[in-house]
This record gives sequence, C-alpha cells and structure tokens, in this order.
Amino acid sequence: MKRVVFIGILILGLAEFSYGFWIPAKAWLSQVLLEQAWQQSKLDNGEHKPWPWADTWPVFRLVHEQTRHSLLVLQGDSGQALAFGPGYHDQSHAPGQPGNTIISAHRDTHFDFLHRITIGDQIIIEDTHARQHGYRVVSLDVVDSRNNRIEIATNEDLLTLVTCFPFHQIMPGGPLRYVVTAKRMTT
Repeated sequence: MKRVVFIGILILGLAEFSYGFWIPAKAWLSQVLLEQAWQQSKLDNGEHKPWPWADTWPVFRLVHEQTRHSLLVLQGDSGQALAFGPGYHDQSHAPGQPGNTIISAHRDTHFDFLHRITIGDQIIIEDTHARQHGYRVVSLDVVDSRNNRIEIATNEDLLTLVTCFPFHQIMPGGPLRYVVTAKRMTT
C-alpha cells in the first residue's frame, strides 16, 4: 500500500513539475514561430499568422533598451492571444500617433521584465514598415483595475504597458495591475 501511495505522489509531483515548465516553454516557442511571421509581415506588410489556427498575428516589436529585452506584440489582447505574447489593445492608438498605445501581457512570462524597468528607461516600438518609435518611461504605478481605467484618447503620444501585480504571487489573477507609462521622445 505504501508503494502505491508513493508512486501516486511521485506521478502527481512529476505532472505538476511538467506543467510548471509548459507555460514558459509555450511562451518561448510561440515567440520563435511569431518571429517567422513577423519577418514575412515586414516583407509585404501583410497579416501573417504564426500557425494555421492562430487568431492573431504580430503587429509590432517591443524592445526595452536597457535590458535589450525584445518581444513581438500580437494583434488583440484576448486571453488566447496573451497566452502566446503581449497583446496590442486594438481600440488604442497606433504607435507614433497622438493618443495612448496600450500593450498588455502576463507578468510571469512575457512581461516578467517589467519589475526591472525604471523611470527614464527607453522603450522602442517597431512597426511592420520598419519605423521605430521611441518612448521614455515617465511613471510606474500599481492600480486597482476595479477602480481605474486607462485613458485611450489623450493629447499626448503615450505607450502604456500593463500586467498583473504582484509579480511573484503564486495565485494568478487579482485586481491589481502594474502600469508602465512612457511618453514619445522627440527626435
């Protein structure tokens, strides 16, 4: 009987351990496939899905200059899209236009680097036309999503990155959001 319990616990432990690697592995593999779709999009400015059943495609590259952290941003910010990469809120403004460009991602995969961002850091957004839009971080805030909304229509050219908070919480979800706001740099 002890042997059966031991084997059961061992199998359960291995299953949990494997699941812990599945999410980061999927995030990494998706970025590889998205890179191929991104390169195609840059060639012809088309919408190229990274795999046949995908409901999204890469629209921007986001680079945090200080860490050289580079991510492909997907069209839309549904839960399904966010499983594979950061998502562009399609009701927000395009980079380089007056208004707010909003990008969100999960805190434990693609936006895990946000806790290292500081005021003054530079973020570059590249579009499919190879235009680069530079932004400088001006604020880092923790907000309650039940009481706060991010303004889309503004007179300034802003970039807002949003993820769940706190970063190293074991249980996912919750109402708190970490919000990084950056203003477009003038050349």
